[in-house]
Amino acid sequence: MSLLASARHIAPAHRLAPLLSRANSTTVSPLYPHAPVYSYAMGLSYAAKYSPPFISTKQEIKPYGLDYKQDDVGEWVREMLDLNAGRGDIRASLEEIKEVRRKYGAGEDFFGLTSARGDLHLAVSDGVGGWSETLDASLFPQLLCYYYTKAARDFAMSSTGSVDPRSILKKAYEDALADDRANGGGATMVSARLDEDGQGVFSNLGDSGYMILRGDEIFEISKPQTHFFNCPKQLSKIPAEMRHEKIIHDTPDVADVKSFELKAGDTIALFTDGFSDNVPTSHIPSLSKLLNRILNDPANASLSPAERASERARLFADMLVGYGRSAMQRTGNETGVNGWKTPFEEEAGVKEPKWKWKGGKYDDITVVTAVVTEVD
Repeated sequence: MSLLASARHIAPAHRLAPLLSRANSTTVSPLYPHAPVYSYAMGLSYAAKYSPPFISTKQEIKPYGLDYKQDDVGEWVREMLDLNAGRGDIRASLEEIKEVRRKYGAGEDFFGLTSARGDLHLAVSDGVGGWSETLDASLFPQLLCYYYTKAARDFAMSSTGSVDPRSILKKAYEDALADDRANGGGATMVSARLDEDGQGVFSNLGDSGYMILRGDEIFEISKPQTHFFNCPKQLSKIPAEMRHEKIIHDTPDVADVKSFELKAGDTIALFTDGFSDNVPTSHIPSLSKLLNRILNDPANASLSPAERASERARLFADMLVGYGRSAMQRTGNETGVNGWKTPFEEEAGVKEPKWKWKGGKYDDITVVTAVVTEVD
């Protein structure tokens, strides 16, 4: 747990304030006929599998994804990649992190964040790596997240009530299937709608996931959906020439949807399996407690409640990504108090013992966080 051991005084820094300012602006028509009770401080951190320290800084990276497209989707992808975010490295400067983040991107993961009539919509998608043998596996999750945020806004403008994430996902999937910018691919999707009254509705399809921390303890954590070990349930776009093959594909109807009444101080995290395959659930409360000890340090007493929530969201996302990337480097030969096993190693030992898997699993990793705060 050395990730934040050297951090004491916290200077409020790169937040996702531009996203939240639209939700709290008086120019936005409220969905609810009363003043908002809650708002959400946001954090974002991600790192591609093929990025330092797992590859040399001199290694050439082939262009991938849609951010080079000079169209509406390309513009949106660049907007998401330009959001202030970490990549699990507190030693680098903000400019260094931004430069590395833009160079390597999110790999085959992607995410979408938007606000619509008082609701905050979050989406995180993980491209199924098996497609990378024949095509760019990052395209489909990027399209899925783009159309998810678009559908969330469109539904908000045309509906008098709130729309659940699974309905948004159905529309997003339909639009992604019709978009020829991705010829094929597959992806998981975890998403959430957080409203101003503290209602959180979560949808999960595949082996990405979400969790809610209340205090420093896990109040709720999603269960991964899989067909078999290391094969998640997934939304797929199958090229015409491959439709005769038995390719796994699911529909948005299989997504697990749950609702929760959130409370001030709750911390929400959406994540891809680059995190959950490598970090034991039992470690998460300890990470949260470590961060709170830093935030409670007298050197940070000047932080306002809003600044404190923003810093917790920002740092917790970064902490989870950094801890996850550290766990990816485990060999499985560690002993003593450091002899714990990654979830992927433990599950492989039960379900696929012939693999003889040891240690961590290198992967893209994405974490989006939200801290619930009361509106003054």
